[in-house]
Amino acid sequence: VFDIGGTVIKYCLMNDQGQISQQWEFSAQEITSLEMFVASIKKIYLEHKNEVAGIAFSSPGVINAAKGIIEIIVAHPYLQGVCLTEEISKACDNIKVTIENDAKCAGLAETWLGNGKDYQDMVVVVLGTGIGGTIIKNKQIHHGRNLFAGEISTIIVNYDKENHKALTWSDIASTTALCKRVAKVLNVDSIDGYHVFELANNQDERVLSVLKDFCLDIAVQLYNLQYIYDPEIILIGGGISKQPLLIKMINEAIDDINKQTNQLVIPQVNTCKFYNNANLIGALYHFFNKNNLNF
Repeated sequence: VFDIGGTVIKYCLMNDQGQISQQWEFSAQEITSLEMFVASIKKIYLEHKNEVAGIAFSSPGVINAAKGIIEIIVAHPYLQGVCLTEEISKACDNIKVTIENDAKCAGLAETWLGNGKDYQDMVVVVLGTGIGGTIIKNKQIHHGRNLFAGEISTIIVNYDKENHKALTWSDIASTTALCKRVAKVLNVDSIDGYHVFELANNQDERVLSVLKDFCLDIAVQLYNLQYIYDPEIILIGGGISKQPLLIKMINEAIDDINKQTNQLVIPQVNTCKFYNNANLIGALYHFFNKNNLNF
């Protein structure tokens, strides 16, 4: 199973229970062409060909998972428009190959083995540089007509009519946005998410105030997602979701909105179970689904 990242490509041997036996990574920045990419995967395949029954990819970008084509990818433009599953299969003894978007894979990991395994319908929100999203209906990914279902980073939360500029959810509620908001209050050039929560957990009132507003911004959009898709649960992922304070404050904001406005349905929110290996686990589950395998 391969997880194509912007700087590194992680890969592992994984069994049908989602358990990783061995894991490695190599630099993605040294690969500059499709030929180099395929050669790198082929070399790894040949080293393990007697151990594997298939190859599964997780990739950034807009992925046509049904056809195995990367429609749009910024990180590795030489892969754009390529039917990667076909190219890799031809190079690797016609082995079965699948590919799915990385955020979608993270959602599949949760629905298979994570905190969403007991639910049929859910939404996964991944807070990071932007905001990733996955919509799960009947334990399957809902892709939408243009493969953009779940691209919640681009939800428009406000519009500046004077300057003709849309303000997106990612602009105000990604981890990047939180760090910018805290840096402004602290009057520093920059700060990372770890130190934001270190200050918050130490009861820094300035940071707690920013974090409260940040969680309110998230809660507002979680209500919108609830009313649009009506999931059984919404799971929050990304590095900062490891912080118990974040989920606590998001749920407090959800309760505050309900008390003040008497909402009809209250979103049920929890954290994701998987973090660093979520994309790998979900890519494997997609492989099973694509090939009608059931474990």
